[in-house]
Amino acid sequence: MSAPLNRLLEHVLEGEPPLGDEVDEVFRRAARLRRRRTQAVLLAGAGTAGLIVVLGYALTATLLSSPPATISPGTADPGDVVAATAPPMPSGVPAPAPVTDGVRTVVEPLLEGRRLRIVPASARRGDGWRQYRIADAQGRSRGTVRVAVFDVRKKWCFPVAADPEACARPDRTGGLEFVRYDDVSDPDRQVRQTVTRRNGEDQVLAVLAAGEVDAGAQRGRPALTGAQVEQVATDERVLDAFDAGEDCDDGCPDFPTPVD
Repeated sequence: MSAPLNRLLEHVLEGEPPLGDEVDEVFRRAARLRRRRTQAVLLAGAGTAGLIVVLGYALTATLLSSPPATISPGTADPGDVVAATAPPMPSGVPAPAPVTDGVRTVVEPLLEGRRLRIVPASARRGDGWRQYRIADAQGRSRGTVRVAVFDVRKKWCFPVAADPEACARPDRTGGLEFVRYDDVSDPDRQVRQTVTRRNGEDQVLAVLAAGEVDAGAQRGRPALTGAQVEQVATDERVLDAFDAGEDCDDGCPDFPTPVD
């Protein structure tokens, strides 16, 4: 610094107090400010970390479910255990359709009204015929009910039991014509039979209820009355129970009044 400049500046600080410890005080204040800022930063970081931990725990408790408790065998309360049934698996092979006996659905209600029943496993069937053994509540036999269809010529006529060459005059109901052939002359084996034909068709239906000798106190009385046999024979559902091509030929049960 030059002498002229020194002379100009030497009077600038005249009258000012001496510096003393002010310089040290400035540095102490700066150090305190730095410590406070450091503490504030540390506190903010700790608070943020704590908030993250709390939020993570809450989300975990909400979204994740605890695994089910394992019950060891022999310690579970039977009342608390529910058996899980697996759903049935579809099979590649269809189940066979149940066989519906349209004749039996007509005959059976009439038997039940007389406190009779079809003997279990006694039902027999073949091409064009059905047969059922009947018993009372005590298991005593009440004879047989037989139903059959025959394929006849168009010029066929209702037979006459006493004259094979004659034709009987039928009664009519709806689209059906029929003749009753009841024979109760033998007390040990009474027979009630009705023969029916649809107008203009080649299928003839015969329905028979026959008693038996070993029927106990009922002797040979059949399970159905003559009116009930007629009711079965003139029920369209019985004719519909047979296919159009069925014909009672081989193995057909005997009928007192032959149809074919």
